[in-house]
Amino acid sequence: MSNTDQKLKHLIELVEQLRAPDGCDWDRKQTSETLIPHLLEESHEVAEAILEDKSSLIKEELGDLLLNVVFQAVIANEKKEFNMDEVIDAINAKITNRHPHIFNSSKNDTGDYSSTKNWELNKKKQKQRDSILDGVPNTLSPLIVSHRLQDKSAAVGFEWSNIDEAIKKVDEELNELKLGIKNKNQENIEEEVGDLLITIVNLSRFLNISSEVALQKANKKFYNRFTQLEKLILSDNKIINNLSLDELMKYWKKVKYEER
Repeated sequence: MSNTDQKLKHLIELVEQLRAPDGCDWDRKQTSETLIPHLLEESHEVAEAILEDKSSLIKEELGDLLLNVVFQAVIANEKKEFNMDEVIDAINAKITNRHPHIFNSSKNDTGDYSSTKNWELNKKKQKQRDSILDGVPNTLSPLIVSHRLQDKSAAVGFEWSNIDEAIKKVDEELNELKLGIKNKNQENIEEEVGDLLITIVNLSRFLNISSEVALQKANKKFYNRFTQLEKLILSDNKIINNLSLDELMKYWKKVKYEER
């Protein structure tokens, strides 16, 4: 048994001990369902640590996420459904089966398994899905769902041929939104905002940018700038809600200038 195997086994044993009759009251009463919020939270904390590019924090958050994975497996094992070994066996088999061009020693297998198109088509067949678009969890943020749906449709050729066409589509949707605003049709305005957002997500794909990450960074930048704006206003002994938009914009420009 490797050192890693031993450590994973020890983690499983720790969770089993927490779940034992003489274990921790909080851990003993948890179910697969009650742990979902914690699993989602830890996943997001891993992503945030990666964005902050702090290796020590990434390591810590990956550990917290691993704990949640092990916790789910231990609960499943208690119900005689599956155990951690089966989880690992299943993912090992999936990786191997989906990459026969790498792991299959047969020289007769010359299929283009590495293409995104075949990857998505193989998943549709293996999972017995009705559509190639199926399989994207609705618990993901709408931005990620949109990105993945367009990834999947693009894999089979439903894709603009160049960046200019993608930009043209953004302009088209923006003009349709302007028309909806002009006509004061609230239902149409909502629809066109959604269409515009989808085309922005698609444009980000062309630029090899995650719209989710881009928005997270933009949110953080806005937060940092606005909180700095608040500090500047306080340092001038002024009250923010007593200022006009023109006055606020002067502070905003000052904050942006000081960033340089």
